[in-house]
Amino acid sequence: RMDKIVKNLLTLSDAENLPLSRLASYSLLSILNRCENLVKAVYSDADISYQNKLSGSDIIIADADLLELAFHNLIENAAKYSPDPAKITVFIEENSDRFFIRIADEGKGIPPQDIDHIFERFYTVNKAHSRKLGGSGLGLSLVQTIIEKHQGQISVSSELEKGTTFQIQLPKEIVSPSLLEE
Repeated sequence: RMDKIVKNLLTLSDAENLPLSRLASYSLLSILNRCENLVKAVYSDADISYQNKLSGSDIIIADADLLELAFHNLIENAAKYSPDPAKITVFIEENSDRFFIRIADEGKGIPPQDIDHIFERFYTVNKAHSRKLGGSGLGLSLVQTIIEKHQGQISVSSELEKGTTFQIQLPKEIVSPSLLEE
């Protein structure tokens, strides 16, 4: 558990100092498919489906490893906090300059009093449950940092016992390189 916390803190530090030199062109769908495969290796009965409404290219300028980690955390959490078999839907849309990704589950949901805090470092909704599953309260903070360093935005909506949806907006291209190394 301590090893995982240290690794997450190091990754968080790495994400906060994302250099422009680590960005390249990648297929957004390939990144998401790798995440699906990683999650299905652990949660083999998870039902992960896609609603792909892309009309053009799925190429995004990103640090693929960090972006994959962010999506993996969200999809894995959806599987982890859903009854078996987890039902997860990944919606992908676009406009001329942005991708819109929603990761929705039909799991436990997040209590309303916790929604405003879930992206805070070390915050966990259910401490005993998180400890049992190996959570450190850093995963969603890391996801938010990665998305913001890619000049994107993330938000969440949730209803108890009905599920949670994370909404992500990412630019197709980095428009302000100076923001990366702040």
